[in-house]
Amino acid sequence: MEGFWHPLQTPSQLILLVSLAVLLGQQNKLTLPKIITAFVGFLCLGFVINHFYPLAWDVELLLLIVALGISLLVTLRLKLSVFVLLPIILLSGLVLGLDSKPIMIPGFGNNIMYNWLVGVLVSMMSLGIMVGLTSYVLRNLGNGIVLRVIGSWIATSALFVLTLMLVKP
Repeated sequence: MEGFWHPLQTPSQLILLVSLAVLLGQQNKLTLPKIITAFVGFLCLGFVINHFYPLAWDVELLLLIVALGISLLVTLRLKLSVFVLLPIILLSGLVLGLDSKPIMIPGFGNNIMYNWLVGVLVSMMSLGIMVGLTSYVLRNLGNGIVLRVIGSWIATSALFVLTLMLVKP
C-alpha cells in the first residue's frame, strides 16, 4: 500500500498527473489504448533507469516544469494532434518513473521493491483515468472554461511548489 500512496503524497507528481489527465480529457479524439500503453511503457522505463542508473540531479524540478507547460496548454485549450501529445506523454511517463524510488531496507528482498512499484503504477493509472474521464465529461461545460480554470490553478500550484523548492531557508 505504500507504493499506492506515493504519487498522492508527492506534490510534484500529483500536479503532473492531474495536469496530464486534464490535457488528455480536454482533447476530442484520441486513441486511448495506444496512449496508455506508451505512458505505462515509459513509466516502467523510468523505473528501470532509476533503479540501475540513478540520476544525481533533482528530478522534481523537471516534474514541475513539465507540469507547468502542460497546464499552460490546458489553459490555452488547443486541439493537439497525437504527434504533439505523444512526446508530452512519453516525457511525463519517463520523468514520473525517474522520480519514483522505493525506500530500500537492508534485508528485504526485491519483491518488496517490485510490489511498491506496481502500487505506484496502479495508483498513477487510477488517478489518471479518474481525472481524465472527469475532464472529458467537463470539456464542453461553459465552452471549456471549467477546464481552463483548472489548468490555471494547476499552473499556479506548480509555480508555488517551484518557488518553495528554489527558496533557500
